[in-house]
Amino acid sequence: MRALSSALSLHKPASRRLRRAAIILIASGTIHLVVLLAFGLPWAGAVSLRKPITFGLSMGLLLWTVGWVIDQLPPKPRSEKVLGVTLAWSGVIEVALITMQAWRGVPSHFNYSTVDGIVVFVLMGIAVAVLSVGLLVATWWTFRRPLAQPTVRLAVRAGMLVVLTGLGIGEWIIELGNDFFERVGAVPDQVLAGEAGVPTFPHAVAFHGIQLFILAAILTGIVGLAAKDRQRVVRQTVGGYSLLLLWSVVQTAAGRAPSDVLWPGTVLAVIGAGLLGAAAVRLFVGWRRSETSVRSETASEPVRYQTGTLEPARETDTAVPSVL
Repeated sequence: MRALSSALSLHKPASRRLRRAAIILIASGTIHLVVLLAFGLPWAGAVSLRKPITFGLSMGLLLWTVGWVIDQLPPKPRSEKVLGVTLAWSGVIEVALITMQAWRGVPSHFNYSTVDGIVVFVLMGIAVAVLSVGLLVATWWTFRRPLAQPTVRLAVRAGMLVVLTGLGIGEWIIELGNDFFERVGAVPDQVLAGEAGVPTFPHAVAFHGIQLFILAAILTGIVGLAAKDRQRVVRQTVGGYSLLLLWSVVQTAAGRAPSDVLWPGTVLAVIGAGLLGAAAVRLFVGWRRSETSVRSETASEPVRYQTGTLEPARETDTAVPSVL
């Protein structure tokens, strides 16, 4: 755990700023979850506390992760400061507006019925646009200012590209929500694609692949795998999760609920899960080998104790013959 904690630590001012914003958002999401459960409030609906919960936790985790990415890149203090401030404030403002509307009992998304609803939705759109530009810049940096470790480089680049995919899915959600309001004249309780497709499902999957990729890259180093095995584990993790993301998009576009797995498209999820399982097995085997190696080295070292002490005898000590 110490090695993992050390690998995830943040040092740059911009990274720590993003971590502070992330802690605020995660704390907010957690508090709202406690309130929802304590008072038995509904999870579904356009004005449910579900939105402050999901947006707070998701945005907080994303900002913290991007802070870690910035921490790994070659230093560029001024640009990092601007990017950190931009991402932190845009993320906090978006979630704050969503939270405010939830407590007011007013829909935060696709609410074109009142002037204040339109204003809030426009402000949220601006915050999301600024956040998107910041994420695009961060992604560009990962390709222009490469990281030293190949496994981390692969994990970060692939993860940021998947995050950008999540932004694209977000645009799809907005189009579906706007279409619903134009047809029905009301805010949707849940934006749907087709009969039962839930586009927020692939949206969430896309935003959180990067954490798994980075964790896999870090664990391969902690476990002590060979360079080729490290690359193989990260590639399997990226490939497997990408297939799961593709499946979630196909599932949603086909108008099927996330739980509706009895159709041919599920083969993508099965293959993806298989690749993730293979990566997990390889990590576990590597960990067991390292543990066995440490035990063997410890057991092979001779330990002799000096008479009357609990300290190991030095190698230069000679045995004292018994007078008996």
